[in-house]
Amino acid sequence: MSIEFKNSSYELRIEELGEIVCFDRRSDPQLVEVLLDTYDGVQGIAIRLKSDIEKGIPLKYTHSHNMPTKYGQDVGQDMTVIDQEDRKEVFGENIIPPPRSLTILEIVWDTIVEDPILKILIVGAVIVLSLGTATCPAEGWIEGLAIVIAVFIVLSVTAGNDWSKDRKFKKLMLLQTDKRCRVIRGGVKNEISSWDILVGDVVELVVGDEVPADGIYISGNRLIIDESPLTGETQPMKKSREMPFLFSGCQVSEGSGLMLVTAVGVQSSGGKIQELLNASQDEMTPLQEKLKDVAILIGKVGVAAGVITFIGLAVRWGIDIANATPVSSTACSSASSGGTGVLDRLAAIVEDFVIAITVIVVAVPEGLPLAVTLALSLSMFKMMRDNCFVRHLDASETMGQATTVCTDKTGTLTYNRMSVVRIMVGDRIYKGEGSGDKDAMPFSPKTFANEIRAVLADGICINSNCFIKNEELLDEPGVLPIFVGSATEGALLVFARKIGVNYKTVRQRIKIVENGIWSFSAEKKRMSTLVEHDNSYRLYTKGASEIILSLCTKALNSETMEVAPITANEISIISKNIKAWASEGLRTFALAYKDVTTKYDSSIDDNIDSDLIFIALIAIKDPLRKEIPGAVAMCQKAGLTIRMVTGDNILTATKIAKECNIFHGDGIALEGPVFRAMSDEEKLAAVPKLQVMARCSPADKFELVTLLKSLGEVVAVTGDGTNDAPALKAADIGFSMGISGTQIAMNASDIVLLDDNFASIVQAIRWGRNVLCTIRKFLQFQLGINLAAVIVTFLGSVITGSSPLSTVQLLWINLIMDSFGAIALASDEPDANILDEAPQRKQDPMLTNGMKEYILLQTVYQTIVLLFLIIWGDTVIPNYNTNLAFVTGFPSIRTKTLVFNTFILMQLSNLVCARNINGELNMFVGFFKNKYFLMILTIIILVQLFAVCIAYSLFNCIPLSLTEWGICFIFMGINIPVVFIERIFSKVVNAIRKKKQQRRVQVEKTDKQSYTTILHSERDYAGPDHVINMPASNLPDIRAAPRMMPLAD
Repeated sequence: MSIEFKNSSYELRIEELGEIVCFDRRSDPQLVEVLLDTYDGVQGIAIRLKSDIEKGIPLKYTHSHNMPTKYGQDVGQDMTVIDQEDRKEVFGENIIPPPRSLTILEIVWDTIVEDPILKILIVGAVIVLSLGTATCPAEGWIEGLAIVIAVFIVLSVTAGNDWSKDRKFKKLMLLQTDKRCRVIRGGVKNEISSWDILVGDVVELVVGDEVPADGIYISGNRLIIDESPLTGETQPMKKSREMPFLFSGCQVSEGSGLMLVTAVGVQSSGGKIQELLNASQDEMTPLQEKLKDVAILIGKVGVAAGVITFIGLAVRWGIDIANATPVSSTACSSASSGGTGVLDRLAAIVEDFVIAITVIVVAVPEGLPLAVTLALSLSMFKMMRDNCFVRHLDASETMGQATTVCTDKTGTLTYNRMSVVRIMVGDRIYKGEGSGDKDAMPFSPKTFANEIRAVLADGICINSNCFIKNEELLDEPGVLPIFVGSATEGALLVFARKIGVNYKTVRQRIKIVENGIWSFSAEKKRMSTLVEHDNSYRLYTKGASEIILSLCTKALNSETMEVAPITANEISIISKNIKAWASEGLRTFALAYKDVTTKYDSSIDDNIDSDLIFIALIAIKDPLRKEIPGAVAMCQKAGLTIRMVTGDNILTATKIAKECNIFHGDGIALEGPVFRAMSDEEKLAAVPKLQVMARCSPADKFELVTLLKSLGEVVAVTGDGTNDAPALKAADIGFSMGISGTQIAMNASDIVLLDDNFASIVQAIRWGRNVLCTIRKFLQFQLGINLAAVIVTFLGSVITGSSPLSTVQLLWINLIMDSFGAIALASDEPDANILDEAPQRKQDPMLTNGMKEYILLQTVYQTIVLLFLIIWGDTVIPNYNTNLAFVTGFPSIRTKTLVFNTFILMQLSNLVCARNINGELNMFVGFFKNKYFLMILTIIILVQLFAVCIAYSLFNCIPLSLTEWGICFIFMGINIPVVFIERIFSKVVNAIRKKKQQRRVQVEKTDKQSYTTILHSERDYAGPDHVINMPASNLPDIRAAPRMMPLAD
């Protein structure tokens, strides 16, 4: 794709920038020399791009206001730059356009070219058209032309569905490319869409981000980039002034930094590669693979039926030649149209051949792929409405088979609206609003002495890269803070603000040492920052309370502000408070620091946070979402086991887990270190009853997922951090967080929870199960028609010597079966009781016994009705036609019209009954809620009226009287009570079988108990050498392991 760009009004052209930041020469030291010598480094590039490496591109507006965005109303600084449109025209936009979609006509043509059966059918139609015109010039052309038109209508409807699906999928796939990015514009840091990144922007990169464009390193702290998405090389690259080039699509593995954007969109390295890979590829899901085999089997049966039908018709054709019987062709409707000439005979055998090919077309269930695609695509869009963005097509169907969910706590089960409610400094505890304490007081600038406030301010504000997006609006009533960064750090910043500290002022005052940030990691559960302090250095550390406490050898006295060795009593008091607060469901953190004389480097020195001075213990409250207990109960009712996997303290985790009934019954809870210390046998014994894993590392989560899968579970797991990516990949379904999740976690996941809410997973389960339900509905609807159409066409041809259904009629039936049936059934909402049953197992057959009974019933009922009309229609049903040509022959054209009309109308009742796959007696539940279903029924009726009453010549039929229409509707209506009676009978039979099975199980249980009693008696008599069936691992011993919680109350 070539894109024209406007002549540059900047000092650098897009081609020059591409030569400076060149992916193919990324390791060439000469490029760095060119950057430094020719362009004066990154500062010189920024100046030439009318930008600044500290303040970024100048802003057009300096005030703050509400801005409409793709996510709704945003609150904060308007980040529009002064020359935004010029930059887009000169350097392009940061969007990679999707590949061109095929037009409907192109899809139709491709279908014809790729499908040999359709090509044969069209060629046959042309021959019928030619011979029909030769044998009967007045009307002979109608049959052939009608076949051609019918084929193209069927193709156009299918192509229209494919075209619409393709457009919607590309829209969804385009949304995947939109990511959140931090930029500095006009000296203001804010978060914008990656689509809005411009050349000249200063972009901040942190762990978990995906590099949004090509650029040059400005500054950073141990910025490690994973370039494997572009290079395939697994060795991460450290970025510095010596290795300054960054490329779009790469991922930040460690550290943080600033970059100057030099290329966006299709001009970036990742964009160029994506364009090459952007060819449209159809993704076949496991369900489609499974149904492909079913379709092939049915297709083979259809081909056999078509061949047998043609042989039968050919034999009859030969007998007619031998007996000199005149040909009665559907090409002419007049009584005198029969003939014995060569053209007449040739036209007859060609018509028979076309009918045989049409039988194959009807028998081959090409509607199955459409039904699967529609079900998956509709579920994707419905799940999007329910805050689940599906990244991989097969995730929808896999979610329907999930048996266990390993979920995070923070933000997923809780609101992620954190607030500091208690703080312990020295030996004094300060209780804030929301703590639930009677003597609680709102935190204010007067809460702490100035010296304590200063130490708290530095410990909180320096050791964080979070910022408050709408800080200037927080004084207004009802306004909640919007954080860019960790919600935990955001809560600490709000606390600092309450006690009169401006975090921006604190950060401007201090100077962080280069490479002086040790980022938070799930393994260490702490982070540190080294700053210049009084001609020396000070290290600030914060993290999990018990871990920070274990690293402290001294403590700060809140009264005298003196530092003294921490005593055993002080450690005991702090530890008790950690446990007490955690048991209330509060998250606890600790602040500490130490003064050092060495300028440590985070890229070299790893373990420097020892011998710390304890500052404070902080308790943060993050309330449980009110909808979570109900959502957990729904999952458990649906047969899923919910497990909490969190990095929090075990007391905090079990408290929240009990509140939402995740931790209950005989479940166990344990900490990550205990889990890691277990043997493989102990883990396998504990995992089935494991309900809470606290202080869990990403490696623990990955191992847990692997163990569950080895036990036959279909595992869904949630994750938000970069280190969660292995577990998200390993799980059958990975859920990442759309709000708090990193881009790396999102890229590793199958579904993104746009609201970070566990309740949205319940919706994903509903729609996942609905995919399978939809396919089963469609299968039982279509297979009954398939079998009935093939049997009736074959037997009718053998009995009467001609097909009771013409080619055009069969193609209309095929359209109802495939496209209309798929749309009608796929558009149904999930059944109300869809979560009342156990998950579908992978090995379960596609066709249940109830479905087989329904398919058999429809085949038998429809075949009997149609054969009755073919054989006795003219003699039993009163005739109201005065035209003798319409009632002569066996069967007459009137009878064939009755057969055609009845067959079509019976599919209406078939559609209604096929909506239920579990033998429900009320087949009209939710009938009027699905507008698409009602619309399809209406279209079928209207087209049928048009076919029989107006365009009857095209459909090889005649107009019917009201009485004859009434007879057709009666046969349609009888279908519903027939199904009702069959389902009652089936329920009675199943109830009897179930009762007999229960009796048999009870007898076997009684016999087993008697046998066990005998064995125990023999064992006791014989002594311990005959002990049998002892487990390999004793679970009570595992429960007694240190740091493992007892069984849930």
